[in-house]
Amino acid sequence: MLTQIHISNLITIENLQLELKLGTSVITGESGVGKSILIDAIELALGARANADMVRTGQEKADISLCFDLTKLPDARNWLKSYDLEADINECMIRRTLYRDGRSRSYINNMPTTLQPLRELSELLINIHGQNEHQTLLKPDVQRSLLDCYAGHEDLAFKVQHLASEWQVLNKETSELRARAEERASISEFLKFQLQELEALQITQNEFAALDLEHKQLANADELLQHINQAVLSLAENEEHNAIRLVNDTIRALEIISRVDPKITTWIETLKSALIQLSDTEDELRRYLDSVSVDPAQLQQTEQRLSTLFNLARKHKIDPPELYDFQLKMAKELQDLEQSDEKIEMLTKKMQIIEKEYEIQANQLSKKRTQSAKSLAKEITQTMQTLSLPHGKFHIHFEPLEKSQLPAHGLEKIIFHIQTNPDQPLLPLAKVASGGEISRISLAIHIATAKQQTIPALVFDEIDVGVSGQTAEMIGKLLRQLGTALQVFCITHVPQVAVQGHHHLRVEKNIKNNATFTTIKILSPDEKTQEIARMLGGAQITKKTLEHAQEMLESANV
Repeated sequence: MLTQIHISNLITIENLQLELKLGTSVITGESGVGKSILIDAIELALGARANADMVRTGQEKADISLCFDLTKLPDARNWLKSYDLEADINECMIRRTLYRDGRSRSYINNMPTTLQPLRELSELLINIHGQNEHQTLLKPDVQRSLLDCYAGHEDLAFKVQHLASEWQVLNKETSELRARAEERASISEFLKFQLQELEALQITQNEFAALDLEHKQLANADELLQHINQAVLSLAENEEHNAIRLVNDTIRALEIISRVDPKITTWIETLKSALIQLSDTEDELRRYLDSVSVDPAQLQQTEQRLSTLFNLARKHKIDPPELYDFQLKMAKELQDLEQSDEKIEMLTKKMQIIEKEYEIQANQLSKKRTQSAKSLAKEITQTMQTLSLPHGKFHIHFEPLEKSQLPAHGLEKIIFHIQTNPDQPLLPLAKVASGGEISRISLAIHIATAKQQTIPALVFDEIDVGVSGQTAEMIGKLLRQLGTALQVFCITHVPQVAVQGHHHLRVEKNIKNNATFTTIKILSPDEKTQEIARMLGGAQITKKTLEHAQEMLESANV
């Protein structure tokens, strides 16, 4: 749910901070004050198109911040986790800054983001019903999910989707293998030729590195012998001055005076350790001398082998150290190619097993959907007919899909159809022109599916357009009923709807020093009575109007 909203320098709002609660919040105000500005701000924060004119006159930027409680939104938490954007596990902060020059910047939990991920996340946080681009109920995927959620068979739907996905992967691999069948013979011959060339050389793992080192040693043998011999001489063989003798002399000198100061013993031990290392180094140097040889023939042989490996690597456009792994890779490719018929047969058998299981699960899903669709359509139809749509009918249409490709979401496309007048045919919900009708139908759908809702924040705009009296009262009661399970925001100009709100927000516009200021205030009980009276009687609020307002509020159990 949306818990906080902060707006600064947006159009006519200078600074606004609201703490929001669960339940139904009605938003009212006099005509022309811009009652939808709060909803506009929410939409902007969630990625709606913006322009420079939305920044308050005289300011360089506008800021909108939203805070959502994600306690009951596992899908949103998982989405944030997948993008490494989770902060507090139960809270999400969204901020958008609009600049005077037309730029904008968006943040999720203080991390910069682009608008596309922001719009993806917004569909998991809040549903806004009013303008067509925000009516997620018009999307077939959402309609299918609503039916599956209402019926309580999401696990079955997921199983069908998983089977379809697994089959698609196997089908793609099989198709690729079959597509290569025609060219298999020529590819196989080419691979065999290249592999024979590589195998003839009997390349071993890490051979190139060893050859490279051997070549350096052979090419520099004279220099190596000269300097290693000099090192051995300085270390041990020089009769008068060598490192080992000098260290031994130092140790003996210190041992004579070690009784004078205990810390001298520590120095002696350090020198003895160094002496051991010097002796070990001497042994290694001597062994190295024995291994170094001046052999022009061996040098020539090594150079020839390196040249052969370089030329072969150049031919295959790889580095020489990669030749061994390249040979293994080609051998594997040839083996796979020669065994492709067996692999196709194996994959085909797997696909057939999946197809049978898919058919069982998908048919079961279709059966459950058909049963649940009748019940859901009946509930929605009954609610529609109380909302100034007396001839309204709701129907869930199943459009069969091609079975051969194992559709990911089952054997049918789910499309919500409605009829608003008796002389009109049933049409897809997406083709309904009236914004007010769509909002009322959306309300009916949400009432029917409230217990299964996964997005606990709803916004309704234009829901009471063209209605009054008993129909308006019914809309208000339904919104209040919806607010017992969800967080609902409703912009209204009808008092019968407004009295049903658990919370009441009033939008006001004032002009000071030729500057316009819009404020939004959460009303107290007394202020709510005054606002309902204004909606009933206009500018002149009489005692009788106040009494009528109070009576309506009491009747609504507010």
